Amino acid sequence: KAITVNNVAPTVELTGANEVDEGSTYSLTIGAITDPGDDTVTEYTINWGDGSSDTLTAAELSAAGGVVDHVYADGLSTPTITVDLVDEDGTHTAAGSKAITVNNVAPTVALSGANEVDEGSTYSLTIGAITDPGDDTVTEYTINWGDGSSDTLTAAELSAAGGVVDHVYADGLSTPTITVDLVDEDGTHLAAGEKSLTVNNVAPDLTL
Repeated sequence: KAITVNNVAPTVELTGANEVDEGSTYSLTIGAITDPGDDTVTEYTINWGDGSSDTLTAAELSAAGGVVDHVYADGLSTPTITVDLVDEDGTHTAAGSKAITVNNVAPTVALSGANEVDEGSTYSLTIGAITDPGDDTVTEYTINWGDGSSDTLTAAELSAAGGVVDHVYADGLSTPTITVDLVDEDGTHLAAGEKSLTVNNVAPDLTL
C-alpha cells in the first residue's frame, strides 16, 4: 500500500518587548524551531511590518546570539513582525509572528531670547531646531506668550521670518513663561518648548 507522508511546516518562537519608541532600537529574539520532521533551517527572513526586512543565515543568527535589532522610523503604529524560514522543504512564510506597538515620541523645540524685557518694548523670540526621533514634519507653530495672547505661524511663515517672532508685553512687573505648541502628522504637541523671562516695570515720566 502506498501512502503519502506530509511535510509539516516548522514554527519559530519569537520574543521581545511589546512596545518601542520611534527612533529607538527594537531587539527581537528568534528562539527555538518546532518541527516534527528531520529538517534543518538554513535561512531566516525577518519582516518587520514596516515594509523592511532582514535575511540572515542560520550561522549569522547563531553568531548574533539569536537577537536581531531594528529601528522603527515612525509611530504611532502597530506592526506585526513575521519570520519566514527556509529548510530542505522550501520556504515557510510567517512561521512565527509577534505584534508590537511603536510609540510616537513628541517633538521638542529650542527657544532662545533675552531673559528680560521692559514693558512696552519689543521682545524677540528665536524658535530654533526641532528634535524628533520620528520621521515627522512640523507644519505649524503656536507661540503662547504667557500674558494671555498667542500667535500662530505656519512653518513657511516662520522660515520667512528667519525663525524670529516679536511681541510687546504691555505691562510689568511680571514673569511670564513662553510656550510653543507644534503641529505635525501625529497631531498637536503642547508646550514642546518653553522659556521664562522677566518683564520689567518702567517708571512713568511726569512732564511739568
